[in-house]
Amino acid sequence: MALTNAERQRRYREKQLLNNKEEYDKKISIKMKKYYKKLKNEENNDSDEDKEEIIITPLKAIKRRINPLNKSKLSDNTIKIYLRSIKKIYKNYYNKDLEDDTELLNLLTNKAYNLEKLTLQLEFVKKDLIKVIKENYKDIRNLYSVLTRIKKFAKQVKELYPYIEDKQNIYNEKRKNKKINNNVKQKMEVLSFEKEKILEILSNEELHLTDSEKIIFALMTLFPTRRAVDYRKMLITETEPKKENKLKMRDRNNYYYNKKFYFNVTKNRDIQQFDIPDELDKIIKEIINRGELGNKYLLLKEYSASSLSIFIMKTFNKIYGISISAVEIRRLYSTYLKEEVIKGNITEEEHRNICEKMNHSYEENKKYSY
Repeated sequence: MALTNAERQRRYREKQLLNNKEEYDKKISIKMKKYYKKLKNEENNDSDEDKEEIIITPLKAIKRRINPLNKSKLSDNTIKIYLRSIKKIYKNYYNKDLEDDTELLNLLTNKAYNLEKLTLQLEFVKKDLIKVIKENYKDIRNLYSVLTRIKKFAKQVKELYPYIEDKQNIYNEKRKNKKINNNVKQKMEVLSFEKEKILEILSNEELHLTDSEKIIFALMTLFPTRRAVDYRKMLITETEPKKENKLKMRDRNNYYYNKKFYFNVTKNRDIQQFDIPDELDKIIKEIINRGELGNKYLLLKEYSASSLSIFIMKTFNKIYGISISAVEIRRLYSTYLKEEVIKGNITEEEHRNICEKMNHSYEENKKYSY
């Protein structure tokens, strides 16, 4: 599709900036951060909850809690999120701040805590759970996660679970087959998953792609598009990785070895192993061979989840002149697969196999597409 004059001028300005890489990176990073923040708000399934009154239908408690007392180790970021949610819920109920969060923090860090004091602080949850749910609908998942860790809150856990499940079902319905607006249409027009076009971009020296940009672009397009976090800390190894199915999730790693990907850390906790297409493996090997000696990361360094998301958008913006997030690339690839089935270019069985490589169920993948 031919570029408009405005698009040509924008690309020209960005190419001029490439002569000053520091200035270019600064400009694009600011742009991507703003876009990523906006996208996160749009993708958040609770985005409309502040705009409309939440109607809570009384739901019957489950007879038996799903899991026993939760003692899993939480990340620092998760602890901060849970603390913030509980303090917010407390303030909404009592109209005052929670003055002492020591016992709550001890609970979340698996340290000994004063059950009597913590129970007293959260007594309002036992007394008026429905009111708490109505006034804090956006935070009930976090509340549930915290209550599953406290003794003597089994009744509230069983009462709260149906609302968590209902909330998830509403989210799934909202996410199902999202409509194509002008913004999405523009991205569908520029982004192609045809192998020849991808390889043409990777060999285009005028784009001035760095090795890091080449490898993330290739991973997101030449292999069935997975969640970007699956590559965030993927290690390069010279020996076949040992099975890690008996290790705790926090002790596992994903690996690249001998033309294969080994995925031990995944969202649904599956352990997977897949062969890599020749074209992708060739690109990976070329970049590794000319890279820094001793580098252990496939992406050439370790990224945080947020910095990797921004880097992906920055890379795709550099190539296509439009911001495309990792989530959108995954949606667009799912849409591409559905179209390939309709055109008769791939069979349903092939579609199912590709979904497995994406770490998606076949039904979930169809819902994920536009």
